[in-house]
Amino acid sequence: MSYAITGLALLAAATLVNALLTVAVTRRWRAEMAAPAPAAAPQGPPVLAVREGDRAPAFTLHTDRGEVGGSTLAGHPVLICFLRPDCGPTRESLPGIRRWAEENTPSGARLVAVVNGQPTDAGPLLEAVGPLTELTTTEPPNGPVASAFGVRHHPSFVLLDAEGTVTGAGIGQGSLPAIDLLTA
Repeated sequence: MSYAITGLALLAAATLVNALLTVAVTRRWRAEMAAPAPAAAPQGPPVLAVREGDRAPAFTLHTDRGEVGGSTLAGHPVLICFLRPDCGPTRESLPGIRRWAEENTPSGARLVAVVNGQPTDAGPLLEAVGPLTELTTTEPPNGPVASAFGVRHHPSFVLLDAEGTVTGAGIGQGSLPAIDLLTA
Protein backbone atom coordinates (compact mmCIF):
# COMPACT_ATOMS: atom_id res chain seq x y z
CA MET A 1 0.00 0.00 0.00
CA SER A 2 2.86 2.39 0.70
CA TYR A 3 4.09 1.81 -2.86
CA ALA A 4 0.71 2.79 -4.24
CA ILE A 5 0.64 5.97 -2.15
CA THR A 6 4.21 6.87 -3.20
CA GLY A 7 3.34 6.20 -6.84
CA LEU A 8 0.23 8.36 -6.64
CA ALA A 9 2.20 11.15 -4.97
CA LEU A 10 4.85 11.05 -7.74
CA LEU A 11 2.14 11.04 -10.40
CA ALA A 12 0.43 14.04 -8.76
CA ALA A 13 3.75 15.91 -8.56
CA ALA A 14 4.52 15.20 -12.23
CA THR A 15 1.02 16.33 -13.20
CA LEU A 16 1.43 19.55 -11.21
CA VAL A 17 4.83 20.31 -12.83
CA ASN A 18 3.32 19.60 -16.27
CA ALA A 19 0.40 21.94 -15.57
CA LEU A 20 2.73 24.74 -14.37
CA LEU A 21 4.95 24.40 -17.46
CA THR A 22 1.90 24.42 -19.74
CA VAL A 23 0.63 27.62 -18.10
CA ALA A 24 4.06 29.30 -18.44
CA VAL A 25 4.41 28.35 -22.11
CA THR A 26 0.85 29.50 -22.86
CA ARG A 27 1.44 32.89 -21.19
CA ARG A 28 4.65 33.42 -23.12
CA TRP A 29 3.02 32.44 -26.42
CA ARG A 30 0.11 34.83 -25.78
CA ALA A 31 2.53 37.68 -24.92
CA GLU A 32 4.43 37.16 -28.17
CA MET A 33 1.24 36.97 -30.21
CA ALA A 34 -0.03 40.20 -28.63
CA ALA A 35 3.23 42.09 -29.29
CA PRO A 36 3.01 44.66 -32.09
CA ALA A 37 4.33 43.59 -35.47
CA PRO A 38 7.72 45.01 -36.46
CA ALA A 39 7.55 48.29 -38.35
CA ALA A 40 7.19 47.88 -42.08
CA ALA A 41 9.89 49.15 -44.39
CA PRO A 42 9.34 52.76 -45.42
CA GLN A 43 7.26 53.15 -48.53
CA GLY A 44 8.24 55.21 -51.53
CA PRO A 45 11.24 55.36 -53.80
CA PRO A 46 14.72 54.45 -52.58
CA VAL A 47 16.84 57.35 -51.32
CA LEU A 48 20.50 58.09 -50.77
CA ALA A 49 22.00 59.03 -47.41
CA VAL A 50 22.91 62.47 -48.78
CA ARG A 51 20.45 65.14 -49.81
CA GLU A 52 20.67 68.46 -51.55
CA GLY A 53 22.39 70.97 -49.29
CA ASP A 54 24.37 68.36 -47.29
CA ARG A 55 28.15 68.39 -47.13
CA ALA A 56 29.69 65.43 -48.91
CA PRO A 57 30.84 62.72 -46.51
CA ALA A 58 34.55 62.01 -46.22
CA PHE A 59 35.68 59.36 -48.69
CA THR A 60 38.81 58.03 -50.35
CA LEU A 61 38.98 56.65 -53.87
CA HIS A 62 41.52 53.94 -54.55
CA THR A 63 42.33 54.54 -58.23
CA ASP A 64 44.98 53.11 -60.51
CA ARG A 65 46.91 56.34 -59.99
CA GLY A 66 46.77 56.20 -56.19
CA GLU A 67 44.44 57.38 -53.46
CA VAL A 68 42.29 60.46 -53.99
CA GLY A 69 40.42 61.93 -51.04
CA GLY A 70 37.17 63.84 -51.34
CA SER A 71 38.98 66.94 -50.08
CA THR A 72 41.35 66.71 -53.08
CA LEU A 73 38.38 67.31 -55.36
CA ALA A 74 37.44 70.58 -53.61
CA GLY A 75 37.49 73.62 -55.81
CA HIS A 76 35.80 71.81 -58.70
CA PRO A 77 32.24 70.68 -59.33
CA VAL A 78 32.14 66.88 -59.16
CA LEU A 79 29.71 64.31 -60.51
CA ILE A 80 30.05 60.99 -58.68
CA CYS A 81 28.47 58.08 -60.54
CA PHE A 82 27.84 54.80 -58.74
CA LEU A 83 27.59 52.13 -61.40
CA ARG A 84 27.22 48.35 -61.48
CA PRO A 85 28.55 46.15 -64.30
CA ASP A 86 25.50 43.87 -64.54
CA CYS A 87 22.92 46.67 -64.43
CA GLY A 88 20.87 47.57 -67.51
CA PRO A 89 20.01 51.09 -66.29
CA THR A 90 23.73 51.68 -65.67
CA ARG A 91 24.48 50.88 -69.33
CA GLU A 92 21.58 53.09 -70.43
CA SER A 93 22.92 56.02 -68.40
CA LEU A 94 26.37 55.95 -70.05
CA PRO A 95 25.45 58.33 -72.92
CA GLY A 96 24.23 60.94 -70.40
CA ILE A 97 27.39 60.53 -68.33
CA ARG A 98 29.51 60.86 -71.47
CA ARG A 99 27.61 63.99 -72.53
CA TRP A 100 28.03 65.53 -69.05
CA ALA A 101 31.75 64.81 -69.06
CA GLU A 102 32.26 66.25 -72.56
CA GLU A 103 30.37 69.44 -71.68
CA ASN A 104 31.72 70.03 -68.17
CA THR A 105 35.18 68.56 -67.65
CA PRO A 106 36.88 71.00 -70.05
CA SER A 107 35.85 73.82 -67.69
CA GLY A 108 37.33 72.03 -64.66
CA ALA A 109 34.48 69.84 -63.43
CA ARG A 110 35.48 66.34 -62.34
CA LEU A 111 33.79 63.04 -63.05
CA VAL A 112 34.20 60.17 -60.57
CA ALA A 113 33.07 56.65 -61.48
CA VAL A 114 32.63 54.17 -58.63
CA VAL A 115 31.98 50.70 -60.02
CA ASN A 116 30.33 48.46 -57.43
CA GLY A 117 30.90 44.81 -58.21
CA GLN A 118 33.54 42.21 -58.76
CA PRO A 119 36.69 43.53 -60.46
CA THR A 120 36.57 40.60 -62.90
CA ASP A 121 33.13 41.77 -64.11
CA ALA A 122 33.96 45.49 -64.22
CA GLY A 123 36.19 45.45 -67.32
CA PRO A 124 33.67 46.54 -70.00
CA LEU A 125 32.18 49.22 -67.76
CA LEU A 126 35.62 50.58 -66.86
CA GLU A 127 36.48 50.68 -70.59
CA ALA A 128 33.32 52.71 -71.22
CA VAL A 129 33.98 55.31 -68.48
CA GLY A 130 37.79 55.20 -68.59
CA PRO A 131 38.15 57.69 -71.45
CA LEU A 132 35.89 60.13 -69.58
CA THR A 133 37.82 60.28 -66.30
CA GLU A 134 40.96 59.13 -64.54
CA LEU A 135 38.99 58.95 -61.31
CA THR A 136 37.61 55.43 -61.49
CA THR A 137 37.57 52.86 -58.74
CA THR A 138 36.12 49.41 -58.29
CA GLU A 139 34.84 48.33 -54.92
CA PRO A 140 32.73 45.45 -53.65
CA PRO A 141 28.98 45.96 -53.26
CA ASN A 142 28.36 48.16 -50.21
CA GLY A 143 32.01 49.21 -50.36
CA PRO A 144 33.35 52.18 -48.39
CA VAL A 145 32.51 54.96 -50.88
CA ALA A 146 29.04 53.58 -51.67
CA SER A 147 28.37 53.17 -47.94
CA ALA A 148 29.47 56.75 -47.22
CA PHE A 149 26.83 58.03 -49.65
CA GLY A 150 24.19 55.42 -48.74
CA VAL A 151 24.10 53.82 -52.19
CA ARG A 152 21.98 50.69 -52.39
CA HIS A 153 20.64 50.99 -55.95
CA HIS A 154 22.34 51.57 -59.29
CA PRO A 155 22.98 53.76 -61.05
CA SER A 156 23.12 56.48 -58.42
CA PHE A 157 24.45 59.99 -58.92
CA VAL A 158 25.67 62.71 -56.60
CA LEU A 159 26.54 66.18 -57.88
CA LEU A 160 28.79 68.33 -55.69
CA ASP A 161 29.60 72.00 -56.09
CA ALA A 162 33.14 73.37 -55.78
CA GLU A 163 32.75 73.64 -51.98
CA GLY A 164 31.76 69.97 -51.59
CA THR A 165 28.05 70.60 -51.01
CA VAL A 166 25.53 68.23 -52.58
CA THR A 167 23.59 70.13 -55.25
CA GLY A 168 21.78 67.08 -56.61
CA ALA A 169 21.37 63.38 -55.94
CA GLY A 170 19.38 60.73 -57.70
CA ILE A 171 18.90 57.03 -58.25
CA GLY A 172 18.29 55.55 -61.68
CA GLN A 173 18.65 56.77 -65.21
CA GLY A 174 17.11 60.20 -65.68
CA SER A 175 16.89 60.77 -61.92
CA LEU A 176 19.34 63.66 -61.88
CA PRO A 177 18.41 66.41 -64.35
CA ALA A 178 21.71 68.10 -63.48
CA ILE A 179 23.52 65.32 -65.29
CA ASP A 180 22.63 67.22 -68.45
CA LEU A 181 23.22 70.74 -67.16
CA LEU A 182 25.74 71.85 -64.57
CA THR A 183 25.11 75.06 -62.72
CA ALA A 184 28.16 75.75 -60.59
